[in-house]
Amino acid sequence: MRALPRSRGFTLFELLVVIVLIGIGIGVVGFGVGKGLHTASEHRALSEVVQALRAARVQAIVTGQPAQTRFDLRNGRFQGPQQKAHRLPADMHVQLQTADGLGPAFEFYPDGGSSGGHLLLSRNDKQWRVDINWLNGSVQLRRLN
Repeated sequence: MRALPRSRGFTLFELLVVIVLIGIGIGVVGFGVGKGLHTASEHRALSEVVQALRAARVQAIVTGQPAQTRFDLRNGRFQGPQQKAHRLPADMHVQLQTADGLGPAFEFYPDGGSSGGHLLLSRNDKQWRVDINWLNGSVQLRRLN
């Protein structure tokens, strides 16, 4: 009678190495996804701020009445005219430079102009500036670092 060939299985050490490699892979992927979500929330917040300011300018021109985008700096919220309030990420900070008498708001006028000023937004080591031109009401976003 002929002997059957022995099938070789995996050793406990080989299985542990595979489990450790899978764990490292999951950790790397998880870190990448977390960082991607963090960046996506920044882009969403910046886009919403710029959109709220531009919507106020358009509304002022269309209706012939001044329109404002207001900021609640304490709670990290802002709201354009006839829009729902938006919330900034909790760790994003805002500083405003606006015209006297408006408080934390930018006003746009029917001729396309605005009260002017700028916003400084920062999150961790990143900073952005949103400039609102007083003469033509244009809204420009740029990254500072």
